[in-house]
Amino acid sequence: MATLQTMSLIPELTGVTLSTWLIFLKNIAPQDVGPHIVATSATIASLWPSLSPTARETAKECLRFILFDIGDLSGGHLDEVVDLRSIPELGDIHQELMRRRASWDPREKLHKILAQLNSDNYAITLHFLGELKTLMSLDHPDFVRSLASGDAFDPLVGKVQSSLFHIASRDGDDIEGLRLLAFECMGILGAADPDRFEIGSNDSRMVVRSNFTDEGEAVLFAMHLIKDVLVGTFRSTSDIKYQGRLSYSIQELLRFCGFTSALVAPKSTVPVPVKVRNRWSSLPKHILETITPMLEGRFQNIENPLVPPERPIYPRQNTYREWLQLWTTYLISRASGETARRIFGVLRPALRNKDVGVAHHLLPHLVLNILLSGEEGDIQDIREELLAVLEDQVNERSPSSADKKFLSAQVGPLPPTTSPVINTDISSRSSSRFSTTLANLCAFCARTLVPRKQRTTTSAHELGRRAKTSLFELILCFPASTMT
Repeated sequence: MATLQTMSLIPELTGVTLSTWLIFLKNIAPQDVGPHIVATSATIASLWPSLSPTARETAKECLRFILFDIGDLSGGHLDEVVDLRSIPELGDIHQELMRRRASWDPREKLHKILAQLNSDNYAITLHFLGELKTLMSLDHPDFVRSLASGDAFDPLVGKVQSSLFHIASRDGDDIEGLRLLAFECMGILGAADPDRFEIGSNDSRMVVRSNFTDEGEAVLFAMHLIKDVLVGTFRSTSDIKYQGRLSYSIQELLRFCGFTSALVAPKSTVPVPVKVRNRWSSLPKHILETITPMLEGRFQNIENPLVPPERPIYPRQNTYREWLQLWTTYLISRASGETARRIFGVLRPALRNKDVGVAHHLLPHLVLNILLSGEEGDIQDIREELLAVLEDQVNERSPSSADKKFLSAQVGPLPPTTSPVINTDISSRSSSRFSTTLANLCAFCARTLVPRKQRTTTSAHELGRRAKTSLFELILCFPASTMT
């Protein structure tokens, strides 16, 4: 499915890709069509204005097959077909959808939209954002206003805002359209008082407490990277070459976890340990659908030896993205411990892209790994890198662009008590080098971030608290937004 979606974006191949798509839908079991319905309808709706008459007929046949031939056999997935009212040529399909959805009230319709808003697929998110805007501004504006009224807002307000904030902070290819549409929806909802509703946290980050010395935890971390970072990036990108590099990284992490094709081969005689089989079964179905073809180990990657960059790296890079990706790549080469090197080493190919999401996720784990058990020179390099970022913030003559400075030192929304590194029991580590480095960094942060005239009236304990908070948030909360 990922290949079909990618190839459909190439104008010269769109027609033949849609024909292949139709064959694919007709040759899988009816109950297996369901998970592909939302992507199929969203892709067709996105491509429609640019399709040739022949391609449009093929696209219509795909939708008619889903709606009239598969129908209820899809297991309820017809609810996920995107709104087709804007395409007159699909009027009969739209009317059938409206008939099936006649019993939906505004609340149910909003729930259906929210269920798809956080999709990794660009086309799906774009269309359901459009549906949200239409519901809020045209179809049911009174209902939306009623949600954000009274002393306590409806819980749906928090869910809407959470989804919109998540979309606005996404990065990747051609993501600006999504951001603007998310901002429009925020404007329609209005300036909702944050004290009257709650925004849930979807933070899926994992804390590696054993510094990669525990094999079981290391496997769980690799699974976390596959499930929460790499698969989402793989499914959302339209760059075929980048998909290939991501496939290699996922394939190697699967191998590290002990996952092989024997897990899915019906007649395999290769024994699979129960622990490995249980871990495989614990992955969500949509993740398994994406990674199963990668169990065969067909992907290869040839990495040129990394030429160590001149350090600190920050002053020598023009953009936030270039700095973050290069620093993360370099830290991978300096990871401490065989297991950490094995995990992070296969992720180098996943860093070369416009999307900085992978680098943003890996960086705090790499920094902590090196601070806890790395070589003295590497710890000093990290200290100098962070000092370069902080010094740039107070340098009025800095050559850095405003975007680079803002993104490189922006403190994220997580309070210190929820920061994964702070929650990790660092005090239990017997590393004097780490303590010394931390103390030096905190001292610099205190000097830099506290105004000079306040230093004499602020207690040493408070200076240290502010400095430690700023340091850890700096390490962990580099913004997910990418800038060129």
